[in-house]
Amino acid sequence: MYYSDEIIDRIREQSDIISIISEYTALTRKGHSHTGLCPFHNEKTPSFSVSDDKQMYYCFGCGAGGNVFTFVMQKENMTFPEAIQFLAEKVNIDLDGMEKQYDDGGKANKKALFLEIYKKAARYYYYSLNAKENEHALNYFHQRGISDDVIKHFGLGYAPADYNIFYRMMKQEGYQDEDLVESGLFIKSKSKGVVFDRFSDRVMFPIFNANKKVVAFGGRILGEGQPKYLNSPESLLFDKSRTLYGLHIARQNKYPYFILVEGYMDVIAMHMAGFTQTVASLGTAFTEGHARLLKRCAEQVVILYDSDSAGKKAALRAIPILRGQGIQVKVLQLEDSKDPDEFLKKHGKEEMQKLLEEAESHVWFRIKEIESQYHLELPDEKVKFLQELAKLLGNLESSIEQSIYTKEIASKYQVSLEALEAEIKKYYVAKQNIPVQRAPQMKEQLGTGTIPMQLEFLCTIYNYPNIYKYVEPFIEAEMFEEGLIADLACAILEARKSAREVDATYFNNRYTDIKEQKIISTIFMKKDERYEEEDLMHKMLEETIKRLNSNHIEKRLKCTADIQEVQALLMKKRSLDKLHIDFING
Repeated sequence: MYYSDEIIDRIREQSDIISIISEYTALTRKGHSHTGLCPFHNEKTPSFSVSDDKQMYYCFGCGAGGNVFTFVMQKENMTFPEAIQFLAEKVNIDLDGMEKQYDDGGKANKKALFLEIYKKAARYYYYSLNAKENEHALNYFHQRGISDDVIKHFGLGYAPADYNIFYRMMKQEGYQDEDLVESGLFIKSKSKGVVFDRFSDRVMFPIFNANKKVVAFGGRILGEGQPKYLNSPESLLFDKSRTLYGLHIARQNKYPYFILVEGYMDVIAMHMAGFTQTVASLGTAFTEGHARLLKRCAEQVVILYDSDSAGKKAALRAIPILRGQGIQVKVLQLEDSKDPDEFLKKHGKEEMQKLLEEAESHVWFRIKEIESQYHLELPDEKVKFLQELAKLLGNLESSIEQSIYTKEIASKYQVSLEALEAEIKKYYVAKQNIPVQRAPQMKEQLGTGTIPMQLEFLCTIYNYPNIYKYVEPFIEAEMFEEGLIADLACAILEARKSAREVDATYFNNRYTDIKEQKIISTIFMKKDERYEEEDLMHKMLEETIKRLNSNHIEKRLKCTADIQEVQALLMKKRSLDKLHIDFING
């Protein structure tokens, strides 16, 4: 989702960073800044600083830093657009209205309209559930052990059997057929052109986005009929592959792990038992989009799918997707119950907690599933089984994992450790020889190579402005890394040259990634007290200038075939060894 600079500026201007952060940790004024205990790590002595002027924060203990948007992103596990929506709501900005003002080809208008329609639908279904004539629907939930408080908490409802009752209500309020059909809540008959409700005689489960706005519904039929569960179609608001049921509640707190289940009722049952970190994919295959959502919230996921063959197959498909996002995976199979809802009714939450803590690793789950396909008492079958295990272990990313499971398997299945390792090596080597296309990990590289040196240099020039006149003859912005670093270099060097302040607003708007904002806040807020000792500062600046010049010359040498330019560059490189900056006389 894209928001214009005008919208971002407006929200940032009204979202005072001191007020926002004060909701998470107590701040005390100290000069132009506020200090407090860092909300990102445990500490006894305050090392967290928030600048009122720059509207930035920085922790001298753990290095966390950024602006009001990145603070919300980190604390609430949100993306940048979600943080914008969160802050807009907090400071009472009508984001939908602003989107209309800065419309993007009509899409913003449509989104606002659809959100309005879904909000009305959620209210209508909720009140319908509680209407006397629909008592059978309310009884369905009560018989499943769901109280009125839980119904309200999840916004559960009922779509009456009358096939166009909600349509008639919306028409009375002036909505157009085209918009109603496009929203996904209504269907237009191809033969007669009649518009009717998509959901009829179904108990309803509203699906929320990260900002607790209803964007879709799931409906379970009462009585006979197919399909048993029906979901809203995808729309401007709703992408099934990037939506997890229950995430809007689960993400409100930090947990050591998240629990992944199959359906709506499983999520509700688990939340009722206190496992509020439980989420479900929406009647669709688990996707990379789902895994990325979970990665923002937890480092570990316990898969708790149904114990039937379909549930096991779904778990086997989800494991590599979760592992691909670097998530630790465990799997829990409930032996005497078909799903978590049934298990909790039989055994209670204490037994569920115990089993969750004892959940087996994804590797042993896969091993057991492979074992079920072979008769290990037959030598040929056992050989094939162990070869499959070798392939499984050979594809593990971690050599530590490989080593641990290899020893466990050799012991359990009574096979020579050396033979198993030799078999694993075949698959591991084969895997190593396959060229893997990887997307450039630019964000991960922001703190590697010569970049820390460049950042330290820029940080010093920014925080000790009087030093600039001594280094100006030896430094150019093009000597710095491309992208954010070069942008910072240009802004800081130009600001020092013209004796003015750097425009921090530009960097707040231009760079929204958490790691980029951490770099920006480090430059603007981390004044390294070591460099109060001038000799140490002078030595660092001189060494950095030599390295920056040397690297820049090397790059230019690779790009030129001009003999005279090559000679001039080589002479300049040799002279670097003799470079000395007079920080006293200039």
